[in-house]
Amino acid sequence: MISTTGASMLRTLNTDYKDLFEQNNFESIAKKLLEKDPDERRRISAEINSIESIVDEKFILELKNLHILISDTETGKKIGEILKIYFQNSKKYKFENVLVEKIERLDDSNRNDFKRYGLKNLIKKMAEINRKNYGKTLINATGGYKAQIAFALALGQGINIPVYYMFERFPTVIEMPPLPLTLDTSYYIDYIYFFEIFEDEGFMDYTLELEQQYKTLPEQIKILFNIEKIDQKKYIELNPMGQTFLESCKQKLERNEKQLKLEERKNENIIFQNKNNEAHAEEIILKYNVKKEFEKLNFIEMIYIIGNSETDRGRIPHKVKIMNDEIKCSIYTKKGILDFKIKTTAKNKEELILAKNLILNHIENKFRK
Repeated sequence: MISTTGASMLRTLNTDYKDLFEQNNFESIAKKLLEKDPDERRRISAEINSIESIVDEKFILELKNLHILISDTETGKKIGEILKIYFQNSKKYKFENVLVEKIERLDDSNRNDFKRYGLKNLIKKMAEINRKNYGKTLINATGGYKAQIAFALALGQGINIPVYYMFERFPTVIEMPPLPLTLDTSYYIDYIYFFEIFEDEGFMDYTLELEQQYKTLPEQIKILFNIEKIDQKKYIELNPMGQTFLESCKQKLERNEKQLKLEERKNENIIFQNKNNEAHAEEIILKYNVKKEFEKLNFIEMIYIIGNSETDRGRIPHKVKIMNDEIKCSIYTKKGILDFKIKTTAKNKEELILAKNLILNHIENKFRK
C-alpha cells in the first residue's frame, strides 16, 4: 500500500499530546493511540482511519509493505514516524514492513518548489514503488494536499493502480472510479527525444533550440509543459500532469517489452571506434572493460567514443538517451566520464526504447562506481 500523508492529527498532537510531541517521543504517542477506542483514534487521523478501512474492507489481503509518503517538512517527518510505529505495533493492522519516504521539496510553504518539483517527485516515487511491485500495489490518497489526490488518481488510471479515498463523512473508503481517458503512448514514442531532455532536470532554460523544438510539438503534447518567466528569463518545465503522462507511458512500454525481441548483430564482435585515441578515454575503457561488457549485449553493432572527462563523477547515475536512431550513453566513474554513441539492431522506436532500457540496466549492474 502506498499512502499519502497529511497533518490531520496535528491538532490532537498539539493539545492531547503536546509535551510528548515537543519531546519527539513518538513511540509513546503511537502506543497511546493504539490504546484508544477504535472510533476515537480514527477520528484523530485520516491516515489511520483510511488505512484501517482499506484492511477492514479487504481491499488488501496481505499486509506486506506500507509506504508512507510524507511531505518535506518537519511536521511531515514527525507524523510519518508516529504512523510508522503505530502500524508496526498494531495487532490487527500490523504491516511486515513500514517505510517512511520523504518526498523531496513537497512543501507548501514554498509555492514554486511545491509545484515545480514536489508534485513531480511524488508521482515519480509512486511510479517507482509500483514498478517494483507491479500488479500488487494500491494507493490510499486520503492524506495530504488536495493536489496529491488528483495526481494519484491520474497516475492510478494511467498504470492501472486502484486508488482509494475516504471522504470526511463516509464510514469507509471508496475506490475512486476510473477517469474517462486513455493515454496515447504513441505521443511519447514519437517525441521521446523531447521528453528525455526533462527526465533529469525537469526545469530548463528556454533556449532558442528548445523553443524551436517545442514549437514543432502537437498541442496534445504542449499542454504537458509550462513556460514561465522568472527575473526576465524564460524557463520551460515538464508539469505534474506531464510527469504523470511520462511515468504512465514508460511503465506501459516496459510491460509491452516482453513481446519484443531485438535482432542479434551479424558479427561476433562489435565495431569499437575511439577516433581521437585520447589516453584518458583509453584508460577508462581498459579499466572498466567497456568493449567486452558491451559485446555481451548481442544487439549492439557499433560504439563511437565521442568524449571524456577526468572529473570524478562516480556518484552520479549513468545516463542513456535516445538520439534519432542511435543511443547516447555516459558512464560516470571515479576515473572520470566516458561519452559515446551506440548503434543497435533496433528497427523502430519501440525496439530502440527497449535497447535503451537494456543498456541502462546493464551498465548499472556492471559498471560499479
